[in-house]
Amino acid sequence: MNAIEFMIRTQEDGLQLYEMLGREAMNVELREIFTLLADSQKRHLSAIVTLKNTVSGADADTMTVPETSYLHNGFRKLMRSADIIAALKNDPDGFGHVVATEEEVIRVLEGLAVCDSGKEICRVMQRIVSDEREHLSRIESIYDFIETPHTYLEWGEFSNLHPL
Repeated sequence: MNAIEFMIRTQEDGLQLYEMLGREAMNVELREIFTLLADSQKRHLSAIVTLKNTVSGADADTMTVPETSYLHNGFRKLMRSADIIAALKNDPDGFGHVVATEEEVIRVLEGLAVCDSGKEICRVMQRIVSDEREHLSRIESIYDFIETPHTYLEWGEFSNLHPL
């Protein structure tokens, strides 16, 4: 399997996880977070598929990474763990598992980018790692955006004498 196909498979697993959590979340806020994450994941997956289509067939052959069959896919591990799924769909702080999984994917990709000596694969993998870091930043921004209305400062001197 080449490196881009591995990344596509990983992102598809992430999309499935986010869509499943979006459907099963008990909390409206969590449902909204996971729905927005699924939408972001779709756009990210689309960008990787576009990248795959721009890489020529000969270059794709040089990007074969035999180690991908042994690499762990964090999204797949989360989907298989009933305890974590239950925590994610009910616990607002369970979002940390999602961030940790995305960071794990980035570490795996960084390892793939370093271990290969081919120039084309290194360049493409570094681009994918960069895109993945941007995607993680977007995920964190989505979470911050949803959580922001729940954080406010209430001061009595500004006519907020009664609790909201």
